[in-house]
Amino acid sequence: MKKKINLIVTGGIAASKSRELYELLIKKYEVRLILTKNAKKFVDFSGLDYLENIFDHDFYDNHHYGDHIKLAFESTLNIVYPASYNYIGKISSGIADDMASLIFSVSNYETILFPSMNTNMYLNPILEKNKKILLETQRVEWIEPKFGRLASGHEGIGRALEPIEVVEIVESHLYKFENLSKKTVLINLGKTRSYIDKVRYITNASSGKMGMELINILKNNSKSLKTVFGDTLIPILEDHNNYYVKTNQEMLDKMIKNFDNSDVVICSAALYDFEVENYKDKKIDKRSSTEENLKINLTPAIDVLKELGNKKKKQFLVGFSLANDFNLEKAWNKIKEKNLDMLVVNLTEAMESNYNQVKILLAKGNEVIEFEKLRKSEVAFKILKIIDKNI
Repeated sequence: MKKKINLIVTGGIAASKSRELYELLIKKYEVRLILTKNAKKFVDFSGLDYLENIFDHDFYDNHHYGDHIKLAFESTLNIVYPASYNYIGKISSGIADDMASLIFSVSNYETILFPSMNTNMYLNPILEKNKKILLETQRVEWIEPKFGRLASGHEGIGRALEPIEVVEIVESHLYKFENLSKKTVLINLGKTRSYIDKVRYITNASSGKMGMELINILKNNSKSLKTVFGDTLIPILEDHNNYYVKTNQEMLDKMIKNFDNSDVVICSAALYDFEVENYKDKKIDKRSSTEENLKINLTPAIDVLKELGNKKKKQFLVGFSLANDFNLEKAWNKIKEKNLDMLVVNLTEAMESNYNQVKILLAKGNEVIEFEKLRKSEVAFKILKIIDKNI
């Protein structure tokens, strides 16, 4: 029997992709299509059955009284694509004046929101407040939009995920991880900063996308999840389960603080290997600088992954390695030196990309698993399935 899903489409430019999403979803699931009034201005759903207004005569001519509530109880998942600024504001305020908002207010099942809007709208403090309200309900999964070219022609965060990416997230959400679902998971992601002076620093090109894809799946497939994150392309809300850090030392401190209580530890962060030795605690003045004092001396940085490997007791420790090529000899040495259970090797071309090609090394059995180049959301799903199988 196919699982039942409610697909809620709200008014926004990205709604133009929602019909494609619907056609992909119905291949695997029983999908009920629910539109807001404004959604129909962006996409033509003629020829398909959809619901809109719970209070008009047309609905009750074809349904029994109470069916508008029944829809929420019969589906195992609600998807909102795109989730507009207006819709998010309504449901976070408890408004239920159409079918799309009523489904959210009544349903006891998870709702996955796929926000899409102008960058300034997405970064508006009001939206951030509404996001916090929704996440506190413990019934909402918030999938961050992408950074890219928007309908306005500007570059920024707010671009909708492609329909195929949404389907992958839905599949991973409905997949049952038998072991991970019982485990406490600690993950790090993003990039750190090696400061030159008070305001300048050295970092790298990591976007944190791979880590975000892992988190999107782990949110609903682990007993509990804590994240320690550096700078990421997509903003992460800092709270009691999500810790922001700037340097390797701060990363290590937060990881160690949560390490003993974790069953699975995933280190996907792109940390600096070398740090500035002659750090200045104030801004270096350009006019008073000389050729000599502008020289930067680098020294090996603290190796967070190795430190965690030295502390490992019961944890299943997963590391990520960025390399120019798939040199497995180096990879096996890294597993041994850092006391890892699993190592994910990816190439430098994956940085800032939505795609990744990886080789996974498992210490137990000296096994190597290889994937072709896939979207990072697919890679994340495959990585977690391997972890689930081996813990």
